[in-house]
Amino acid sequence: MEDFKILDYEESMLDEMMQLFYETVHTVNAIHYTKDQLNGWAPLDSDKRFWQHRLKKNICKVAFINNTMVGFTELIDGHVDTMYVHKDFQRRKIAANLIDEILQIAAEKKYGVLTTEASITAKPFFEAFGFRVTRIKKKLYNGKDFTNFKMKKNLSLC
Repeated sequence: MEDFKILDYEESMLDEMMQLFYETVHTVNAIHYTKDQLNGWAPLDSDKRFWQHRLKKNICKVAFINNTMVGFTELIDGHVDTMYVHKDFQRRKIAANLIDEILQIAAEKKYGVLTTEASITAKPFFEAFGFRVTRIKKKLYNGKDFTNFKMKKNLSLC
C-alpha cells in the first residue's frame, strides 16, 4: 500500500523540487511546447536563490508517495502559482489531492476567488476543478513566447 502525504515545504526539499520541476516541464509539457520554449520555461541552470526565496515566502505544499517527492504546488494570496506532478507519477490523482489542499487553505483564509495562469497542458486539469478561462494570454518569459490561460474559480459557489 502506498503511503501518500502532503507536507509543508522545507528548504531541505529544494534540490529535489527543482529537479522535479525541470523533468516535468521537459517531459509532460513537451507535447504542447517547443524545445526552445521548454528551455526558457525550465532552464537546466535555474536560479536556486530565486526558488529558495519564493518558496520560503509562499504557501507551498509538497506531495510524497513512500518518501518520494511526487508533486508540489504554491498559493500566493489566492493565486495558484505552481502545480507540478513528477513525470513518472502522472494520472494518479496527485494534482487532485494538491488542489484539494489548496481549496481547504483558501476556505480557511476565506478567499472568494482562486486564480491561476495555466499552461496549455494544465488547462484541462484546472477546468475539471471548476476554474474557467477569463483571458488567453500571450506572454514573454525568459525571451520565449508562450500562450497561457488566465483562469479563476469562484469559491463562494462551492
